[in-house]
Amino acid sequence: MSRQLRIGIVGCGGIARAHVKGYKNNQGVHIVAVYDVKPQAAEKLAEETGARVMGSLDEMVQGGDLDAVSICSPPAMHLANCKPFLKAGISVLCEKPLEVNAGKAGRLAALSRRSRSVFMTAFCHRFHPAIIELKGLIDRGVLGKPLLFRNLFGGYSPLKGNHRTDPKLSGGGCLVDHCAHSVDLFRFLVGEPVIVQAMAGNIMQKLRIEDFGMINLATRGNAAFGEITASYSLQVCGNFVEWYGTKGTAIVSYWNPGFADLSYKVKGGNEWKPVDCAKHVDRFTGEIRHFLDCVRNGKKPSVTAEDGVKAACIAGAIYQSAERGRRISVA
Repeated sequence: MSRQLRIGIVGCGGIARAHVKGYKNNQGVHIVAVYDVKPQAAEKLAEETGARVMGSLDEMVQGGDLDAVSICSPPAMHLANCKPFLKAGISVLCEKPLEVNAGKAGRLAALSRRSRSVFMTAFCHRFHPAIIELKGLIDRGVLGKPLLFRNLFGGYSPLKGNHRTDPKLSGGGCLVDHCAHSVDLFRFLVGEPVIVQAMAGNIMQKLRIEDFGMINLATRGNAAFGEITASYSLQVCGNFVEWYGTKGTAIVSYWNPGFADLSYKVKGGNEWKPVDCAKHVDRFTGEIRHFLDCVRNGKKPSVTAEDGVKAACIAGAIYQSAERGRRISVA
């Protein structure tokens, strides 16, 4: 498929801008159609992209002549918004979390399997330059076998009026929002968790969803452990991924002054070694580049609907643990 790909955007809020930037940073694509339940949001994005505003999903499917679409709506709308495109054979890049619970995520994955189109869950952190380089260190055995994964994604996000504060739309707070990425990174860099234990609460913002949460995870046989912290309400916060193995340790720093993007130290070494990550594009550009390559060549994405379902299953166990105050097995 060498012609220019025609792209649609469903959901025209903040995350849609990241997708638009990713598409603009790749050649051979044109955003031609946008849709949002709030017409003003769609009209604004249309002005920014030169796309046509569609009045419904059906109009977008039938009149857009689309090759692919980004689903950037709230999680509770993902199944309904993906369905018409998958039935029409239009490829889909769907934002995380895949849905508000594992049951609906499973239904969406089943639809994707029956479709002739490409489906990819948007776990963009797998395409973050430092994570790509860290995965390379792990796969080459430089750091040995995984023992401990630690992750903090936080900062301060005032959420009054945001759809994230409605659990019916979002599926929960930071434990499903930030931690969708955290859990996927654990699976990507360590392995499948079989046990979780979590705590959740509100430390600053009194919302219907949690603004702070902590998760402990363990793989089968307690071979490796994880410690994840997430918050919308930490006024000053660095974002890090730490990976500890039998031969060495690596630290990914997300734009923290004074820290290398990725550095590692091996057993017996005297100093931390920084890793140059500059050869990689930013994570949204890289994610969309991979998606477009799969659309053009009919390849299976490296991040699938099943990855989204597994993250949803883990999220369900996390909330059960936080509610019941005990360890929960991941179904």
